[in-house]
Amino acid sequence: MKTALVIAAVAVAGIGLGIFLAGRDSGGAVSLGPAPQVVTGSEISSTLPAQPSFEVWLARGEQITPVARARGKSPAVATAAVTALLDGPTPAERRAGLTTAVPPDTGLLGISIENGVATVDLTSEFQSGGGSLSMQLRLAQVVYTLTQFKTVTAVRFQLDGEPVNVFSDEGIILDHPVGRSDYKDLAPTSPPLTGTWGMLPGAPIPAPDLVLSVWTGEEMIVFGRVEKRGAHGEILGSRNVAAAYDPKANTWRRLAAPFSAKGYPGNWNAAWTGSEMIVLGDVNQAFDPEQNEWRRIPNAPAGGVGIVAWTGKELLEWGGGCCGDVTADGAAYDPSTNRWRKVAPAPIPGQQEPVGAWTGKQLVIFPGRDPDGKPVGGASYDPAANTWRRLGSNPQPAPGATAIWDGREVLVVEGSRATGLSSATLAYDPATNGWRRLAPTSGRLGAAIVWTGSRLLVWGGKSGPGATLALRHGQSYEPIGNRWSPLPRSPLPGRVDPTAVWAGRELIVWGGNTNSCRLNKPCNTRYHADGAAFRPTAP
Repeated sequence: MKTALVIAAVAVAGIGLGIFLAGRDSGGAVSLGPAPQVVTGSEISSTLPAQPSFEVWLARGEQITPVARARGKSPAVATAAVTALLDGPTPAERRAGLTTAVPPDTGLLGISIENGVATVDLTSEFQSGGGSLSMQLRLAQVVYTLTQFKTVTAVRFQLDGEPVNVFSDEGIILDHPVGRSDYKDLAPTSPPLTGTWGMLPGAPIPAPDLVLSVWTGEEMIVFGRVEKRGAHGEILGSRNVAAAYDPKANTWRRLAAPFSAKGYPGNWNAAWTGSEMIVLGDVNQAFDPEQNEWRRIPNAPAGGVGIVAWTGKELLEWGGGCCGDVTADGAAYDPSTNRWRKVAPAPIPGQQEPVGAWTGKQLVIFPGRDPDGKPVGGASYDPAANTWRRLGSNPQPAPGATAIWDGREVLVVEGSRATGLSSATLAYDPATNGWRRLAPTSGRLGAAIVWTGSRLLVWGGKSGPGATLALRHGQSYEPIGNRWSPLPRSPLPGRVDPTAVWAGRELIVWGGNTNSCRLNKPCNTRYHADGAAFRPTAP
């Protein structure tokens, strides 16, 4: 972007069916660094309501899509957003296929806002080069970037200080303010999912660096690990904590202290059996919410807590590992006998972070990569027959993807390729042993994902492996119609690895972490102990 004088800038008042597969160990959770800070609520700016990020709309093919950018300290957030738009995609975003239709020499001369209309003054380079589609895309990028703020409903364009009536040689009429409806064909086609967000009351436990949750039918039980660190980030000790949130009463209760163990926790996961929350990790244990009691359960004879699923009778776990070591075997735990059994050997190699889901009859494990990065195939396990079968020819989900059974297909969503964002979303039908691709969406890592019974809700996470900025926006996916739509903006700051449940009528999101990185300073991880609930208007 060329250097330009900003002649007018006005600050814009800126602007969640519990899943049987709970969250698992985050790879950065035990990395050394500065001692973490606990965040229990939104940080408040003296100039603007809390908004640690804003959206910049970039191009992907013939449509535009939002990405997150850090707001910084400038109160002129509209100016900051357009400036970030003119800077264009990051290298990682370009590798992922994101581009911009805005010419690189375009400069910002000023922005003013009055009665909901933002007048943006750009240099004349803004209308140079490209055909009709490129012109429409660049206009849409500016309009969507500015109208994310509540004080802006439409945009009027100026070039070099002069009002624009006809834009470029394409003859695009711009003699009036334009809004999102003027470019709706270039943006996500589905209307936003309507609904309301509400903040949860404060939880009675400190912010954990690793967190799991289950939905019991009445309460959301959260289980986490809290670390004590030294001045240089070294781990001095840790303990496990637990609490339960009742959405009907909008209250928390602190639960009996879980068992804890010293040292690295490794992979961990949790599942709800109908009467107990079973946690596999540093200490295998089960919690009875009616008695408010924890009990130890035996160590599994196989497996590495890679995938965990409740079948209605047994808890299955398969694969997993750490630090280059993986396992390709699994085990099943029967709470009624308090015993494990080894499952039949799998016909596929082990994976450190396998992706899979329970369909009601079989555990499906999708293709992945071994510790050396070599592709490995997928398979499904039938616990009733104690047999495996290989999956048919199929694509490989992106690392970090989440698999959820919708009653007919396993939906595989999100995740991120090492080279950037992934737009691959997949569905697997166990009846036909076949795959199909779903409508694309920008990939994200560490997001909260739940199934409501009719749609997927996705919130938070980050946009790629190298990204440090957490996302505060979400999306909804409807299998009927094969379409994605945005969620209303959450009151929570964005975060990575929050835990979440579907509580029958609402998405409840809690915990998670964010990283802040500054030049010549180590990154600082901050853990959150706040949460919010999103109740859709439609089921």
